[in-house]
Amino acid sequence: MGQVEVMKTLNEFQLRDGIYFPKNYEELNSTKQKQTWDRIGKTYYGSQKVDPIKEDHTTFTGKPGGTWDKFPIDKTVDSILEIGCGYGRIPISLSKDKNLRCNKYYGIDISETLLQRLVKFKQEYNFFPEAEFYPICNSAEDLPLADNSIDLVISNCVFMHIPEAQTKNLLAEISRVLKPGGIFVFNHSFHNKSCPSHVIHNFVRSLNPVSKNAVYLKQHSAAEIDAMLSDSGIKAKCPQYTVEPTREYAILPETIKGIPVPFAKAINKNLKPSGSRKETLAYGYSAYSTELG
Repeated sequence: MGQVEVMKTLNEFQLRDGIYFPKNYEELNSTKQKQTWDRIGKTYYGSQKVDPIKEDHTTFTGKPGGTWDKFPIDKTVDSILEIGCGYGRIPISLSKDKNLRCNKYYGIDISETLLQRLVKFKQEYNFFPEAEFYPICNSAEDLPLADNSIDLVISNCVFMHIPEAQTKNLLAEISRVLKPGGIFVFNHSFHNKSCPSHVIHNFVRSLNPVSKNAVYLKQHSAAEIDAMLSDSGIKAKCPQYTVEPTREYAILPETIKGIPVPFAKAINKNLKPSGSRKETLAYGYSAYSTELG
């Protein structure tokens, strides 16, 4: 039954080398966004080794922290959608370390190079071993999935790289496919607009508006994130959620235009703010369903 449902929503996609590509792939491939992430994907963490890897998965995943520390053990859902899945760092970790199980896994990413790593790592580590596996190369603003079809949506450090208008479109798409009462985890997904490090970066970038880092974009406050979740419809489908500052803090950028800032890393590492200062100095925000269990 699952395969029939998938073909109804992916019938405009072509399966090639284990990855689903849209029929207008040439048009997608010509976009600056895709070209940027394909280039990043060639050198991204875990992308250097393309042959089967006979090593422990933590060689590539590390120990994802933040909200993932709160994720329950031995949870089972029917369907998972991952936004910006990359080479599979989070699903590998959740499957192997948290024993998360599912019947269908959809991983969407605009970078073909990262999805190629995902397919290889799936073969090597066999995460979500019983699940139908669907890597999709496309913009996440257009999800080839049916309404109210996904139980769990996950994403890690993705929305911070997307312009605000696109982020709103993406959240609306997530709301469309999320089942009522479904759950979501957006770990460290938004930059914090009050963080001094970002304020300094923004000032430096404003001095040269012609040359900007395409993956360093909009920041948000907790109130703005909450408003986007409400406006998108996610709040109506999943009313119990938390927007909280990350436990990574920064008062100085560690690099400016690729040049290391002296002592910045040590200073940031030793920041231990309390109370409202956490929201000021936090590098970013996470948003997640309160009742993960």
